Amino acid sequence: MKLDKRSNIPLYSQLKDLILERIASDIYPAGQQIPSELTLCEELTLSRPTVRQAIAELVSEGVLVIQKGKGTFVAAEPERLEIRNFNPFTYSLLASKSIADIEFSTVEKLKNSEALASSLGLPYLESQAGFWAMTWIIRNRGLEVGQCRSLIPVSLFPDFGDQIKSSKTMLDILANKYAYLPSKGQCQLAVRPASNDEAALLDVTRRSPILFADCRLASRSEHLCEIVHVIWRPDRVALNLEAGRS
Repeated sequence: MKLDKRSNIPLYSQLKDLILERIASDIYPAGQQIPSELTLCEELTLSRPTVRQAIAELVSEGVLVIQKGKGTFVAAEPERLEIRNFNPFTYSLLASKSIADIEFSTVEKLKNSEALASSLGLPYLESQAGFWAMTWIIRNRGLEVGQCRSLIPVSLFPDFGDQIKSSKTMLDILANKYAYLPSKGQCQLAVRPASNDEAALLDVTRRSPILFADCRLASRSEHLCEIVHVIWRPDRVALNLEAGRS
């Protein structure tokens, strides 16, 4: 790749692509130091601010890392959390045998409203009693790789959130509720830009791409019994998808 100084694409952006290309082709392998700003300026006939901006953006995106007193290096490939046989039930609370290892960030009751229904992509029903909303952080070896949010209808599980707060076991919580447990589900995966709050949570730059899952679980009687929203840093997870559930 050559830089085109007549292009409408800013030179710093072209330099970013050039560095990424050299990383992909192992000219700059993972863990190796890249040439200094001055060297890149001389090699490519660029100004120092142009080179500095390109490198700064690649550092903020996690592609490069600066080691004080040493220089700028290609970031090593991070260890990924491998989620085997991922399906709509993977992060379901109602499908969990135990929640003892889950450290909930929030447990709250969301009041029924048109705005809530719209945000969940559901029709607004005045008879709906709202949802219990529980969130927790997904970690891998101490690193925060994602966040899960489960929403469970208050009409089906009126005491669910209070029972979570009082550390009830799933066996106690789900007693006599088996007709409302999930038996089928669907899940949509998408890559979308991170919101400000999501960027802060996952320690990425604003509008960086994140992986999002929207899972809808239904009982045998076709009642919607749980909505699960998951966000991940795509550089820290690997999903192995499963076609169905036996």
